[in-house]
Amino acid sequence: MKIKLFISFCFISIFGFGQSHKGNIERVEEKGFHRILIAPEVRSASNENFDFLRIYNDEKKEIPFVVDFNKDYFFSNRYQSLRISDQKQFKDSVSYYTINVVQNMKYCSELSLKIANTGLTKEYNISGSEDGIHWFGLVMNSMLYDLNDFQNTYVRKTVSFPNNSYKFLKIEFIDKNSMPVNLLEVGYFIGDEKIEPTTVLEVFKHKLIEDKTNKKTIIKFSADNLYTVDGIAFNFKNSRFFRKASVFIKETKSVKNKSEIYRKSVATFNLDSNSANSFKWESFQAKDFEIEIDNLDNEPLEIKEIKLLQNQFYLIADLDVSKNYEIVVDSTLSKPQYDLVKFLPNDLTKLGLIRISDFKKISSNKASITQQFWQTNWFLWIAIIVAGIIIAYFAFGLLKEVEKKD
Repeated sequence: MKIKLFISFCFISIFGFGQSHKGNIERVEEKGFHRILIAPEVRSASNENFDFLRIYNDEKKEIPFVVDFNKDYFFSNRYQSLRISDQKQFKDSVSYYTINVVQNMKYCSELSLKIANTGLTKEYNISGSEDGIHWFGLVMNSMLYDLNDFQNTYVRKTVSFPNNSYKFLKIEFIDKNSMPVNLLEVGYFIGDEKIEPTTVLEVFKHKLIEDKTNKKTIIKFSADNLYTVDGIAFNFKNSRFFRKASVFIKETKSVKNKSEIYRKSVATFNLDSNSANSFKWESFQAKDFEIEIDNLDNEPLEIKEIKLLQNQFYLIADLDVSKNYEIVVDSTLSKPQYDLVKFLPNDLTKLGLIRISDFKKISSNKASITQQFWQTNWFLWIAIIVAGIIIAYFAFGLLKEVEKKD
């Protein structure tokens, strides 16, 4: 009986995981390279791991693709690096980097950080100074997440802070609970603002709660699955206001060998009637989170519209007019190695944009039909050999037990 259960478990493990979702890719009007927008539901189903994605044509033939993270603006003429004038590390305490602000930085409200890949999350502060001696806070206790780019040995992160005219900026990384990170470069964007295409996340529902005791408006967001959230845009009915707002997510920590859920602040910003009230923050994944608005002694704001934003990522593929294509999420796969990356056009932004439709979860039976590897003799023989080894192992074990009893 134990043998049968164990064998069943092994085969469920082998066959039960694999393709979980699939969708149709919009037909193209001309042959060639196209950008395929990776919809929020696709990213959620793959848990932001694009190694799990595959494109197939009508004949179930695998079609090469390259993931475009829309990072070209970092290397365009609009990006300039800055000189790090001073940097120090204090063991188990803090690492800091002082940057000289240049005149070209018309709007000094964000910096681009180039950080060597790491599995850490890092808390940071940003302050400003006129003389490099006396410092004043701009951002406190913010977090950097996902410091690992699987296409490069480094990751680029944009940190935002209030507009200011300081001559020096200082970035402090808190190293009390983790090793320092390796900051390779700091830069900025020329011009008023950089343009970064976003998708509106329509999967979230929200509910407003007025906390009169603490003089706060609490906005609770919820979705069925985890989604990456990169920012938010508000539209208010009020004419004059200036309020502080904070974003909180739920995280789990271990306390005395027990897991506890707590609220963690991941972003703060100011709602201002003199601004567009559109904000980008360090990306986080969540299906439930909250935004708190401090009303103080003012009347709560009347919110006309809220839009949650997600940065757009694309798949670049060479598609044919006469073919139909589908995209599949398969958690058993690893990162594909395609030659296509060496033959991409120079300007990916000029490629035609197509979308994914009818994306849905599929059953394990349908998945096994779609996946070509499951249909090969190799897989059949591997499964037979594995089952034979398991059966032999338990058979010998039972024989030994019988011999001992005799």
